[in-house]
Amino acid sequence: MPATKDLQAQSVNLSEQDRAALHALSEQQHKTKGALARDAIRWYLQNHETLEKTERDDKLAKVMLKCTDRIIGVITNSTNRICSLLVRNAIDTNITMMLFYRMLPADTADSTMAKMYRMAVTRVTRKLAGEELNIAQMVKEGMQQVIKEGPTSISPSNAASGAMIQRS
Repeated sequence: MPATKDLQAQSVNLSEQDRAALHALSEQQHKTKGALARDAIRWYLQNHETLEKTERDDKLAKVMLKCTDRIIGVITNSTNRICSLLVRNAIDTNITMMLFYRMLPADTADSTMAKMYRMAVTRVTRKLAGEELNIAQMVKEGMQQVIKEGPTSISPSNAASGAMIQRS
């Protein structure tokens, strides 16, 4: 503790409630009110930058959380929209496939649909690049398995996923 000759008096205005709390604390810790005030001021001077940084960090975290929530909302809405469009596309594609299939002669319908299917897969995979090609390769392998198994193993319910439709 510095010598008293190094200390200068400072005046602080306190509310009656704060004065009573300071008096009770000085009696409890057996320190003068001035010593408690000095300790409190020293602590604040040593820690105010940390306190301000924590407050700024808290504000920044709240802003980032709000932005993240908005981004997640946009992504979720976009994902739902894309899924909805994919379902509609699958239904429309299935309807078109069923119409073409039923217009083909019964004796060549299966082979014609299989050939058209392979041609479509080849055309689509040529237009893809990078990671899309890897994903497309996995899809292609799955489709090739369906083609090898033949149209009798495929039901109308999974025709929208690229499978052929059985003639009813």
